[in-house]
Amino acid sequence: MINLRAYWAYTRSTLQLTMRDRTVLFFSYLFPLIFFIAFGEGLGAAQGAGAATQVIVMVLVLGVLGNGFFGGGMRATHERETGILRRFKVAPITPAPILVASIVTGWVIYMPAIFLFFGISRWRYGLPFPENWVSLLVFLFFGVIAFRSMGLIVAAVVNSMAESQIIIQLLYFPMLLLSGATIPLSILPEWLQVIAQFLPATHLYLGMQGILMKNETLFDQAAAVGALTLATVVCLFIGVKLFRWEKDDRLKPSAKLWVAAALLPFLLIGGWQAYSLENLRKTRIIDREQRRSLSWLIRDARVFIGDGEVLEIGTVLVRGGRIEAVWPGRGPDPREIRAEMLEAAGRTLLPGFIDAWVLLPEDAAGQRRALASMLYCGVTGVSAASVRPEILASVAASIEEGEWLGASVLAIAMPDPPAGPPLVAQEWIRPAEGMPLLLNRSLTQQVLNPSYRAALAQQMRDWRDRPEPGEPGAVPDPPYSAAGLWMLPHGPALHRQLQLMAAGGLAASEILKQVTSGAAARFGKGNIGQIRPGADADLVLVDGNPLEDINATERIIAVFSKGERVDRPSLLEH
Repeated sequence: MINLRAYWAYTRSTLQLTMRDRTVLFFSYLFPLIFFIAFGEGLGAAQGAGAATQVIVMVLVLGVLGNGFFGGGMRATHERETGILRRFKVAPITPAPILVASIVTGWVIYMPAIFLFFGISRWRYGLPFPENWVSLLVFLFFGVIAFRSMGLIVAAVVNSMAESQIIIQLLYFPMLLLSGATIPLSILPEWLQVIAQFLPATHLYLGMQGILMKNETLFDQAAAVGALTLATVVCLFIGVKLFRWEKDDRLKPSAKLWVAAALLPFLLIGGWQAYSLENLRKTRIIDREQRRSLSWLIRDARVFIGDGEVLEIGTVLVRGGRIEAVWPGRGPDPREIRAEMLEAAGRTLLPGFIDAWVLLPEDAAGQRRALASMLYCGVTGVSAASVRPEILASVAASIEEGEWLGASVLAIAMPDPPAGPPLVAQEWIRPAEGMPLLLNRSLTQQVLNPSYRAALAQQMRDWRDRPEPGEPGAVPDPPYSAAGLWMLPHGPALHRQLQLMAAGGLAASEILKQVTSGAAARFGKGNIGQIRPGADADLVLVDGNPLEDINATERIIAVFSKGERVDRPSLLEH
């Protein structure tokens, strides 16, 4: 029969002794607080909820690992090596209450730090409190007791403080560095990301990120919670079996293999993740959410609102993926509103362009590449067709979630162009003046590599059986490029279409209105196509004034997709 009085008595005395230990309090609160402030200020946590969340998760993971390995493992080893446990050997107490008391003490010491760091984040960085508080606290409860149990099994198998320090360091630093807490998983090579799935700390990190960034619940973390719980049970069982009261009791070196048994649940879940790659997908989505949450102040730009209105000098604040404010003139100081400034004097800010019809390849990789090329060219939304619409629907969903970057698919279109070949297709099929789209356009040269451009140019010259483009008719409203048909390149084709429309006599302001707010209205998307508070921050910043020279749409300085400033060169790396 379990003696609950022994458990309670030893737990209470352990708590009292721990609370008097200044070293414990320093490493539980002051040490993580130093890291919290240093990384919070250094990583710009004030600029967005994503950055602040990354900092707070990093510190919480640091605390869980420290609490478990150093607070549990090294302290238990110290108590045995200094003869403290020897005093209880003759008392009516078994190893189980001693181990449970250590776990409970670690949990009680750690939990107030959660409220401390969230309180500071709210006050200093404006981070909202988590929507799923209960899920976060319960998840951290499982995390703390699991890592505390891992620390205790380390204490059970080592024969000295020196051995304890070596094994703890071998466990602590790989988990800290490869879990995503200190180095973002998304920047690691994919093979190293796969290895990270076998580390307990990775599941702790991704679980907290999912709850905080994606408002997931405890049930969404069922696999991680199951692994943490199983690890706790295994570690306690092994810890009781291998418990030693005195330092003179020695274990064989092979006993250290019991540490691997404690990690067995994570070897199983890591193997599944290495097969399914689900956590790698989740990592990309979380990384995207963090980028989208950053705040940007685009100042001193000429702002084309989208509905025809133009601010000759205006400033736009992007926060949390949306346009928060638009000011005439220079706007506020970026430091006052905690935003990164993008100086845009002499440049024009427009809503992201929308291509009203393109044809995408059959395979998912080809579709992602085409949509990435369009985003590179400032096309943030498309109506797309494909002979494999089911694959297109999946690719569109993955882009919307943030797994991949590319132009958003606003609608899956019919397989035929809505109004016949656009002007750019007629010029492309019947090349004149040396194929201007292919040879004389800067965006085409950036999107298509030289060897592909040369091969495509030769193929166009040799293409005798060209389809009949039809006679030029009314300019399509909204404009589309028909990219993908007749090998028209995705992205540059729309810019050439706009230029041909201007050459035909249509005013640049009307063209830009049609390709932004007009197209958005056609597809029933009221949250895009205009630069106004509350709209999605899909934006294009170009050098010059496209209202006077439509060719300026090709001189792209920056592209924003749902608030994220796109790293354009990386779009074309895959």
